[in-house]
Amino acid sequence: MPRRGTWCALFLLLIVVSPAAAQDQALDLLLFDPSLRAGDEGTDVHASTVQLYRLPLSKRLRAADGGNWGLRLTFPVTLSSLKVQGVSDIGPFVKRLGVGAIIPGIELEIPVGERWRLRPFVEAGIGRGSERGDVEVLYGSGIRARSDRRLRQLWLSLGASGMYRKLGAADDKYGGHSTVEAAADAQLPLGFSIGSKAARGGIYGIARGFGGLRLERTGHPPIVLDHQFEVGVSFATDPVLRIWKVSLPWVAVGYQFGEALSGVRISTKFPF
Repeated sequence: MPRRGTWCALFLLLIVVSPAAAQDQALDLLLFDPSLRAGDEGTDVHASTVQLYRLPLSKRLRAADGGNWGLRLTFPVTLSSLKVQGVSDIGPFVKRLGVGAIIPGIELEIPVGERWRLRPFVEAGIGRGSERGDVEVLYGSGIRARSDRRLRQLWLSLGASGMYRKLGAADDKYGGHSTVEAAADAQLPLGFSIGSKAARGGIYGIARGFGGLRLERTGHPPIVLDHQFEVGVSFATDPVLRIWKVSLPWVAVGYQFGEALSGVRISTKFPF
């Protein structure tokens, strides 16, 4: 698993343009932005991400070797830029928002058979609203599962997760939501190496379903998210590529699309 210096996390935070509610998905800013909860932005709201980086910073406390369970601290960093478009009472509007979040958590790693790993986790993040400056706490818990296998020349990764997240502050227009995800990544050798590391690449897909992700708004129809999809290309090396002290086990560029949100997503770790 990747190890990062704390100086790297601090540096990334310093370059965030505008802090927002703590969370790891850009769609959460759309839902938790105070003006949207108040209904100030009207109808037909849609957000497009210019870019979304999720850096999986972590610290392993116990390795899951020989069938033993593992333990690690996680503190992923997410940076993104959003453009929110919609129609208000005075006509069309466009609002640009910066997003930055760190969500500390703790994760167990439990081997199941020879190929699967279960990862129960809990997490909590603290962030500031993009417009009003209110400090908000977002917490959650869930479980992830992952399987990696090699079928001749094909590297195949499968992932799934289920989680529940909720704002720490009471809000009568949002009560928390659940998310279910399933993913697959398939890679083949690319025929070249980076130093002594053999390169491979391929394609991946992720499907996300949401339950309870409904934002009631004053004087306007609610914003409801039911599902999202993501497809893209991925790259990895064997052994894992490292730049300075930063490990890059899985680099991917994809396009996320669905209700109310679309845009480019850049990842440096298979998200399971």
